[in-house]
Amino acid sequence: MNRLAILLTIVFLSCASCTVHPAGEQDERHRAAVEGQRYMMRPEDRSQPSLPANPSRDELVQYADLASPELEQRFWEWKAAIEQIPQDGTQPTNLVLYANVPLTHGSTAFNRTVLTAANDPMADIQWPSKPTTAARRALQEARVAGLRFQQAKRDLRQKVLGIYADYAATAQLLRLEKINAQLLATIASVAQAGVPSGKTAQPVAMNARNEVELSKNRIAELDAKMGQLRAALNAAIGREPEAVLSLPPSLPPLRRANFVSSTLLKLISERSIELASLDADEQARDDGLKLAKLQYVPDFSLSASTDLGGAVQNLMGMVTVPLLRYQAIDAAIAQAEANLRKIDSMRRQTAIDLRSRIVGDVAMLDQLQRQAISLESIVIPRAQAIAQLDQSIFEIGGTPLMTIVDAQRSLIELRRLDVNIRSAYETTVLDIENVVGPIVN
Repeated sequence: MNRLAILLTIVFLSCASCTVHPAGEQDERHRAAVEGQRYMMRPEDRSQPSLPANPSRDELVQYADLASPELEQRFWEWKAAIEQIPQDGTQPTNLVLYANVPLTHGSTAFNRTVLTAANDPMADIQWPSKPTTAARRALQEARVAGLRFQQAKRDLRQKVLGIYADYAATAQLLRLEKINAQLLATIASVAQAGVPSGKTAQPVAMNARNEVELSKNRIAELDAKMGQLRAALNAAIGREPEAVLSLPPSLPPLRRANFVSSTLLKLISERSIELASLDADEQARDDGLKLAKLQYVPDFSLSASTDLGGAVQNLMGMVTVPLLRYQAIDAAIAQAEANLRKIDSMRRQTAIDLRSRIVGDVAMLDQLQRQAISLESIVIPRAQAIAQLDQSIFEIGGTPLMTIVDAQRSLIELRRLDVNIRSAYETTVLDIENVVGPIVN
């Protein structure tokens, strides 16, 4: 067999079967391998750590990261996108080997048998830049999927801590309402006792009893809300809705930080996973546009044959010119350009929306923090002092019981307001952290 034919066959095989691995693919695979270690075993075979009896915020988030099926779904989407890279980077053709055995009067001649190696006639050999560009596009799409996985972790954190903050706030409101119900019962008893003597009008006593009933309804409503939030929090961290979850002993401490709009706006471009995902998506669409333009580049086919006697060797080639497909190719290019422009517009709008969101959140935090500080340092201490003073005066017979009860109810209303402000504050901080990541200070 001619050495030239052997060499050309080897070149052909190398060209037709190569797979492109773009720079960055191994890094992406490594990141996925690190993040996905806990997902390699089937769910029923995994050992899930137990949740402490009184879990902290961080323990709830860690448990959710390990157990959330929604987060696992995002990981497998990422993994599937990575495995698309070698598929897009591989030549679509296959090697075809066949032999032509001549038959003469029922006999064969070994030396005249012709062996042929060719690519699959149903799939041409693409110009090398085509699978290379397709692989780069697939890599960017895998990065998009990886960033969406990271954003899903942030979303899960915001969801878990947001429900936990609402759960803790509702528990505090329930405790306050139970105290309020006791005070209302006292008011109703005093009012009812004054009816026979005419000291209290009958409508006043009836209104007092109505207030007691309404307070009982609010207690039942808050108790039902506690059950809903417990089920929602269990579901968010990947547990059964009926699983036992202890009541938070108190509200999370107010995370006071120097939230400055200008500083946070700078962090958006550095830490926003959503913008990074759109940047990678835009790069993928740009590679898609390049790939669409490359469809004008002809594909080709090769075949090499030789007889076993070494007398005849043939090398054949064919070029597929996409001359009759120019309208489809032009449309594909226009479509790719439209998709690229769409992502660019989406990226610019998302940046505007995130900046607006941060500015609005900071303005809200300033107002909530001002109210919280005023309540904690001025209003509530003053109300406590008034209640203590009324208690002292009552003990020496200088003020009626109702004055003490009213002072205690006023203090409860202030504490309710403080609970709602703290809950809104925590929710707003979580919204900022969803954009720029956890904030230490």
